[in-house]
Amino acid sequence: MLSIGELAGRTGVSVRMLRHYDAVGLVLPERVDPATAYRWYSESQVGRVNSVVALKRLGFTLEQCRAALDDRVGAERLTAMLRLRQEELEARIAADSRRLAEVRRRLRAIERGQVMTDDTLCLGPLPALRLAGLSAEVNDTSEISAVVTALEDRLDAPGPVIRAYYGRPDGSKIEVAVGVRLAPDAGPGPGLELVELPGEPRGAIVTHTRSDEDTSDPWLTVDVALGARGLESYGHYRQIPLGDQVVELHCPVREINQC
Repeated sequence: MLSIGELAGRTGVSVRMLRHYDAVGLVLPERVDPATAYRWYSESQVGRVNSVVALKRLGFTLEQCRAALDDRVGAERLTAMLRLRQEELEARIAADSRRLAEVRRRLRAIERGQVMTDDTLCLGPLPALRLAGLSAEVNDTSEISAVVTALEDRLDAPGPVIRAYYGRPDGSKIEVAVGVRLAPDAGPGPGLELVELPGEPRGAIVTHTRSDEDTSDPWLTVDVALGARGLESYGHYRQIPLGDQVVELHCPVREINQC
């Protein structure tokens, strides 16, 4: 006979888990000492525990393990269970492979963007802008993309659309606006708002060329490049299209920790 500790040592299953197998009726002790309640197991139960471990590694539940080991499923049913598990694992591997490919693609995009940012970043003043457009507020950056797309659909502008973002200093909301340039003396027109972006004496301009496979946020690498220069961005951010795949990113900058 084997003590529960010896069975644990032979199978690599913890004593706690063996007690659980007993509680759910999966691996019952051969004998329980009536005086001490200590569990004793037969040599043959080593194989049963090892079989449970093997089936669990395949992803079967304890109930499925018990049904298979107690011959409550025939060979045909067990084969069907294994084939189903095979299909589940193949689907998971395929999904994980797609996710891995997406991670690799995004890493390549960030690396390209970092090189592009370092090569094109210029420091200088930013001009004031007057736009005829639409605006909205979002709670955090995860909402910006959907709101910007909705605003641009409503704007339905024939020409290039400028995007602007401003995070309130108290962190409560982010103001998002889209619009087209206005002449100095022109008004926004019916149904549109006047969006005014102040000039900034010190700013950063980055030219970003997007590749066909690049769907990453072009702002991701800007703060990294600024940080390497002891600077940080703040205030009103602008995204100005120069063509189908090219945009200029504008943001005010200041020395890090200069509030």
